[in-house]
Amino acid sequence: MNKYTVVVILEAKPGKEPALKQALSNVIKPSRSETTCIEYRLHQDHNNPAQFVLFENWKNKEAHQAQFDKPYIQALAQQIDGLLAKPYQAFCMQELE
Repeated sequence: MNKYTVVVILEAKPGKEPALKQALSNVIKPSRSETTCIEYRLHQDHNNPAQFVLFENWKNKEAHQAQFDKPYIQALAQQIDGLLAKPYQAFCMQELE
């Protein structure tokens, strides 16, 4: 299967960890319900609770790109604006083995 994998790293401002966690959690269920979503997981770093990682697998690049038009992702973009300590990092990858 040719999956399109996306890893997003986000870091909350001090004291904003619960708000960022909630905002990110709110998009899990709708993302997973997309027919082109293979996997959508949220992780929090044990050693740095301000750091969150989204691990996503999509059917293809177009499926991932289409997600940005969804209302729940647009709402997330507005919500996290004041919660992040720095711009998030997104890595779009292809599985090799």
